[in-house]
Amino acid sequence: MLDAIKAIGCLLIVLHHLSVFSPMFDRVLLLAPTQLAVLYNHGRLAVQAFLVVGGYLTASQLLRAVPAQAKRLPLAFSVPSLLGKRFLRLATPLMAALTFTVLVTALVRPWFPHSSLSAAPGLWSMAVHMLMLQDLLRVPALSAGIWYVSIDFQLFAIAVATVWLAGQLQRWRPQWKLRGLMVLLWFVLATLSLLWWNRQANMDVEGLYFFGSYGLGMLAYRVRLSRITAKGWGIIFILGLFAFWLEPRLRMGLAWVLALMLAAWPQPEPTAIVSAASRYLRQGLAHLARQSYSIFLAHFAVSLIISAIWFHAGWQAPWINVIGLGVSFALSLCAGDVLYREVENRPSTLRRLLAWQTAFVLSGLAVLAWSRFSPPL
Repeated sequence: MLDAIKAIGCLLIVLHHLSVFSPMFDRVLLLAPTQLAVLYNHGRLAVQAFLVVGGYLTASQLLRAVPAQAKRLPLAFSVPSLLGKRFLRLATPLMAALTFTVLVTALVRPWFPHSSLSAAPGLWSMAVHMLMLQDLLRVPALSAGIWYVSIDFQLFAIAVATVWLAGQLQRWRPQWKLRGLMVLLWFVLATLSLLWWNRQANMDVEGLYFFGSYGLGMLAYRVRLSRITAKGWGIIFILGLFAFWLEPRLRMGLAWVLALMLAAWPQPEPTAIVSAASRYLRQGLAHLARQSYSIFLAHFAVSLIISAIWFHAGWQAPWINVIGLGVSFALSLCAGDVLYREVENRPSTLRRLLAWQTAFVLSGLAVLAWSRFSPPL
């Protein structure tokens, strides 16, 4: 179930970005305006899938780190260590992808004048991208969708902070259960986000804005651990229903439904007989799910290249642009596979991060120098 949600969400995000940033989609839209407009208008809802699954997996990690009967936070639980590992895991492939994207943007700019192209990065822009602070500091992003990377790190930091805070509260009141305090804090933050923060449009670059969906995923995992799953499922149901009644939001409704599904989805039978077709489908979904982050990071640069080629060639017929979108989609998956195998799937170390940050800075400086000193076309 987790693999299916991540894989389908990944594919929808790639298609959504093609609909938003590729002029080829404008031609294809003529074939089925009403149906394809849904992809343009609502494709971003797939982000909710990653938020819910991200919360689910984070809860799994944090609850494994804190034993059920623990009266104190384990000595091995280290907030700086957890945040450092998360930052390395997110930032290393991000720097590799941005290095490629910056160079591709500079390459296609002379013959592909399009609003999706970012400006040549300056020193300040590169610095804030290396720290994943571009949206919080209102700096234009160098690639599509990377706002989510910053949000993912913020959400993980908030979740880790709740565990630390639960440990401090438990010291003050030793009779309180540590795990119970953790889950209570997740529930409180998720409730505040669903009922207040997520309704404030000016907060959409902050993790608290998205913690409603993330927190629903965290609660879904806790429900699966409970011996009384109906009670936990009912709590999620009532919370989501009240939030939807207060202000109907499609994004929140989708996150709510996904959380309910994850909380109630039956455990697979280890001895069940699986057909060959089902086995191949599961393997394909698992493959896409593993590489979803790399595909997410790599696809924008690929779409720029293919869009620039089709634009420069002047191909206007809808069906030839369908082919272009298909080529861009397929090559995006290939680029994600390369990024996953060469960067994301390798050990995340500070040395490797610094190496890719250096490559990113050098590419940015080269593009900046070229834009300032090259003669006008």
